[in-house]
Amino acid sequence: MTAINPIDADRYVGTVTLVTATHVNVNLPNSVPGREHRGTSLGAVGDFVFVDCERSHVLGRIVETRLPDGERLTVEPRVGDAGPVNPIGRVQLLATVDQQSNVLKRGLVQFPQIGDGVYLAEPRLLATLIRNAVSDKGDLTLSIGRIDAADGVDICLPPDRLFGRHCGVFGATGGGKSWTVATLVEQVQAAGGKAIVLDPTGEFAGMSCVDTVFTFDAPKGTQRQVHFPYRQMTEDDLFSLFRPSGQSQGPKLREAIRSLKLVTAMGDAVHDGVTVTDGLIVKLNKRRRPFLEAVRAHSDRLHSPGCDFSIAHLPAQIRQECVFATGNEGHFGGVDNNGVAYCETLTSRINTLVTSEELRCVFGQHGASLVDELRSFVVDDRRDVAIISFKDVRFEHGTREILLNVIGRFLLGEARKGTFVAAPIVIFLDEAHQFLGRSVGDEYSSVKLDSFGIIAKEGRKYGLTCVLATQRPRDVPQDVLSQLGTLVVHRLTNDQDRETVERACGDLDRGAAQFVPMLAPGEAIVIGPELPAPVPVFIRRPVSPPDSKGPQFQKAWTERRQRVADAAAADAAYADVVG
Repeated sequence: MTAINPIDADRYVGTVTLVTATHVNVNLPNSVPGREHRGTSLGAVGDFVFVDCERSHVLGRIVETRLPDGERLTVEPRVGDAGPVNPIGRVQLLATVDQQSNVLKRGLVQFPQIGDGVYLAEPRLLATLIRNAVSDKGDLTLSIGRIDAADGVDICLPPDRLFGRHCGVFGATGGGKSWTVATLVEQVQAAGGKAIVLDPTGEFAGMSCVDTVFTFDAPKGTQRQVHFPYRQMTEDDLFSLFRPSGQSQGPKLREAIRSLKLVTAMGDAVHDGVTVTDGLIVKLNKRRRPFLEAVRAHSDRLHSPGCDFSIAHLPAQIRQECVFATGNEGHFGGVDNNGVAYCETLTSRINTLVTSEELRCVFGQHGASLVDELRSFVVDDRRDVAIISFKDVRFEHGTREILLNVIGRFLLGEARKGTFVAAPIVIFLDEAHQFLGRSVGDEYSSVKLDSFGIIAKEGRKYGLTCVLATQRPRDVPQDVLSQLGTLVVHRLTNDQDRETVERACGDLDRGAAQFVPMLAPGEAIVIGPELPAPVPVFIRRPVSPPDSKGPQFQKAWTERRQRVADAAAADAAYADVVG
């Protein structure tokens, strides 16, 4: 292999004058107007450079340029004189070029010395060194963007390096976060992978690479209406929806759920002595022993996390539970009228919620089962990308948060069964800050939205990886951020967001973080454990961009003004005719 020489005499920048553990200072003789080298001013903030050490070459990036204090006035034409100008640059040291393998490696095998030359990095050579560092020749790679907008040098990363340890896409509104997600989805599809996009706003539904769009409301066009079967939910999910009070209603609800799960478990083979009428277990003045024996016989089914019972029978079963705890000779007692009264608000609330429009996405039977559809999608080699749109899911009762959480829990359950070990899948979650690190419910009963946090912590070993996109990384729990291997950081203007990303990623030090607030739309810094240094990239424009436009003030207000003018003209014309 021919060693790459990153040093080009024609791209000379300056000479090292000071060395620290992380930075060097450099004279920048060619960065002053009128002293360009071959018409090019060299040594601007953001430029990548190579330091020519004695036995190695070190990659760095210029993070500061300045004049010595005594020369500040020389650049002022009115008050200065034509004295000498000697700019100084501060270069952050990033990585070392391994000339035997032609790759960039983390760390420094040799520190620069005073007097070492510094040379501007050629974009194509830098891109080649980065590609060599993260992939072997012939590896499958994804083209995510360009390292330099003018030269158009592609940065390509292999999927196991990009998604293998999960991925985070961060950026303020307008920074290009949605385009990055769309580009990554398209690249997954082009490379032969599978992806599921959890889309809170429906903006990704129109992408050309999408095979199926699942919606929880009336389908539009090629969309497919689905519901998530409540039987796949947990008791805690139901508690957070139904909100029973802790002292009286909570225990009755839990007993009713156990009784209805027992009805399902027994099926047609009803345990001798247990009375089942119209799908309900009757306890009023009935013997306790047969019921307890049936509970022990079916304990495995009763302790399963799902809700495998008829939700329509739940209010009536709660009333069946309102009996005194003990009766004569081991029987359940008579009707507890106080208990019935205490639970009346709960049963009314359950009846209302189970039949409500807001929750028909879980309690209704509209469309196909999302569980069945996802299982079919995963094993179908002809399908690549599925969108689960939450655009029409209501905000009341924490429906969106609970629904997304149970979908994540279902996917994690499938992963634990080994479904994705041989066929890894990538799950994209947009607006992740809305669904991570939060709880839904009240002080009596709540459910923690933790399914994607668990996926981030353990999904990787099962072949289930996720891409979390958010404009508020400060609202994502630290234990989740710490699991993200690759970060794509767009412009972040909030100090807390930048500090959060810095704490979560040791590779984004203060020097690299200084560029984050000034990134252009579509530009991002890509950081990862496999990358030798934080790399600024102009993200590739997606073939079919997501529909992420905001309010169209110009169009709406212009049209409204025209309608008002037309109406006024019509009124004036009518007045003339009448007059």
